[in-house]
Amino acid sequence: MSPVRALVAAALATLGFARTATASPAQDYMLYCMGCHGAQAQGVPGKIPPLAGALARYMRLPAGRAYVLRVPGAANSVLSDAQLAAVLNWLATTYAPADETPPAAFSPEEVTRSRHTPLADVQATRREVVRELSASGPAPSLDY
Repeated sequence: MSPVRALVAAALATLGFARTATASPAQDYMLYCMGCHGAQAQGVPGKIPPLAGALARYMRLPAGRAYVLRVPGAANSVLSDAQLAAVLNWLATTYAPADETPPAAFSPEEVTRSRHTPLADVQATRREVVRELSASGPAPSLDY
């Protein structure tokens, strides 16, 4: 094999590997979410909502689950539906509120069904969902 053909074959093999290599949910969080939500998913007060201690609470009710999947950061993420489900499930487990029952995990199919329906008003939807969650148990703060 000529050196040029060998180089092309190596490049194609590398590209093929790059396409099949996958990151863990923790790595995907670090690459695609941590820049805004922080290293410990704590958010930025007044600007970016925390995921730590809050995400699992949203996941308790259908309205909360739909809200999480439709917020701009999730809905517009470059992550596939399966990757987004894995990251959210990892976050809900890693940063779960103490002494609360873990929520049902997101499936890739659930992400597919909800994520591409935009929210008309993110903050109004958040307030409505938090009120609904408050009526059934612990809820995230209305403020962030």
